[in-house]
Amino acid sequence: MTQPTFDFNAFLDAGKKAMAPAVKFNELSLAGFERIARQQYAFVGEMLEFSLQQWQLASSARDINELTSRQIELSTQFAERATQRSQDLIKLSTEHQAQVTKWFDQTVSESAKGAKQAA
Repeated sequence: MTQPTFDFNAFLDAGKKAMAPAVKFNELSLAGFERIARQQYAFVGEMLEFSLQQWQLASSARDINELTSRQIELSTQFAERATQRSQDLIKLSTEHQAQVTKWFDQTVSESAKGAKQAA
């Protein structure tokens, strides 16, 4: 009445294999979140710089015409940087979507292969 020993390594390998798609998805999600967070952090820095420049401009302008022309100049530069940041965010989102789509397609095809082999 001997019972075969349970192979814990096979059990652990099966668990790792089952969790691999979720782990990969979490890695992709975290990488995308980090890239967007860095982009937003840089944009907040630019907003702070813009507000400080506006404050300094208000205290250093000699007359209203100089103040207005320099404000227009600063605002135009800030708008260009903000537009570039938004385009960068769109690019990051598109790249992340492509990565997730590739991961999804690979996971589905691997799952389908496993289901065919099991059947």
